[in-house]
Amino acid sequence: MLANELLSFIKVKKIYGNIENINIDYISQDNRNIKENTAFICIEGNTVDGHSFVESAVKNGAKLLIASKDVSDKSGDIPVVYVKDTLKVMGLLANVLYQCPSEKLFMVGITGTNGKTTTSYLINHIFETCNMKTGLIGTIHHKIGNRIIPTKNTTPISVDLQGFLNEMVVENCKCCVMEVSSHALALDRVLGCDFDCAIFTNLSHEHLELHKTMENYANTKELLFTQLGHNLKNGKLKTAILNSDDEYSKKYAEHIPSEIITYGINDKNADFFADNISFDDWKMRFDLHFLDEVYKVETNLVGVFNVYNVLAGICAGYVKGISIQDIIEALKSFSGVSGRMEIVQSNENFKIIIDFAHTPDGLTNVLETLNKVPHNRIITLIGHSGGNRDSSMRPDLGKIALENSDEVIFTSDNPRHESISKIVSELVSNCDKNNYTVVEDRKKAIEYAFEIGRENDIVLLAGKGAEPYQVIGDEYFPYSEIETVKEILKNRNKF
Repeated sequence: MLANELLSFIKVKKIYGNIENINIDYISQDNRNIKENTAFICIEGNTVDGHSFVESAVKNGAKLLIASKDVSDKSGDIPVVYVKDTLKVMGLLANVLYQCPSEKLFMVGITGTNGKTTTSYLINHIFETCNMKTGLIGTIHHKIGNRIIPTKNTTPISVDLQGFLNEMVVENCKCCVMEVSSHALALDRVLGCDFDCAIFTNLSHEHLELHKTMENYANTKELLFTQLGHNLKNGKLKTAILNSDDEYSKKYAEHIPSEIITYGINDKNADFFADNISFDDWKMRFDLHFLDEVYKVETNLVGVFNVYNVLAGICAGYVKGISIQDIIEALKSFSGVSGRMEIVQSNENFKIIIDFAHTPDGLTNVLETLNKVPHNRIITLIGHSGGNRDSSMRPDLGKIALENSDEVIFTSDNPRHESISKIVSELVSNCDKNNYTVVEDRKKAIEYAFEIGRENDIVLLAGKGAEPYQVIGDEYFPYSEIETVKEILKNRNKF
């Protein structure tokens, strides 16, 4: 696309140099990733300022520079376009460059503290079971049709996200199911995305290192819904899907310009309402009430928190136009999500569960569920991320683990530059129970958990889930909880 045409979609402060006949095929905020016909955009982050890397970008072949601060001493003879906010501009230009790919897909965005990943996988499974080719953007990985793409961020930066959406269109995907994190909303990563429906799961304590207060956190989440708009897409209204049992849904509903569908367990006036919840032998059943009809739902997921995830998935299927009966039938074959209440099959006489629970609300949900199934003891292994993460939740997190488990093993999660002893001291600071052991190395901690496991115990490995790395210092070390467990079991001749 010609630079003149591309830039016509934004408000430019000023341009230095001649941009006539410059063709732009790619936008990059990384000076190391400059391809032919690339516009390098200078993003000012918390630790790194892209304006400092202009010389490198020029040396690597950038054809155009987009900046918010003076870079004339570094730009040489490469034209510079000055704008007010390069972060917003990056998303807007990437959307235009890829010809607005989200407008060609049925877009589902999911936000909330807990449940985003499971809900996204549920919806993706429902769509695929009903013969739709899908794309998935999320915490564990991204997916385009059957192709899996590893990831570090739940929601990629805007230029990468628009590229993925464009690939989905090229691959003839019909739908995209996307986890939308609060970081993504705060940092304009989904700017330009045209969502058909947006789902709110719940809101509890997390990410206050970024948002500072729960009010700011809630307001950031709300952006997904206020940006929905009331305009038609493909002849249909946009839809917001809200958990009516969460207090923030009422606040959001006041500012949503689109149609609203609600789901819940406590609110019997919700559009999709569940009751008579039961589970046995790691299966769950409940009655779904919708439009004066009652449907029997069965799923391989367990826990009241998963009822909410299933309800949100049913709502999304309904918005897409799938019959309730077809949705319910699809749910029966959903096997779960890696690292989310994942049962590890072994020859041990105790049950091994891997779960991503790393917030007070998430850990409470998991432990409350496990305490309802037949067991002898619950042994919980958990740590907490160090560095620039929200450490204020640690006292609550530790108290929940200690009060809802028979034994707790505190260990490393992603400690970064914090000592494990400091993290543990904060985890136990709000509870006088001493039913815990500290084993700093996570693999050794898991080995210890299996050593003390007895018949009919449940060993919960919390915090990592399917995360593919462990952050120690500034380094990302490859790490897989499930592969670590399999290796330990193999050495114990129990796998």
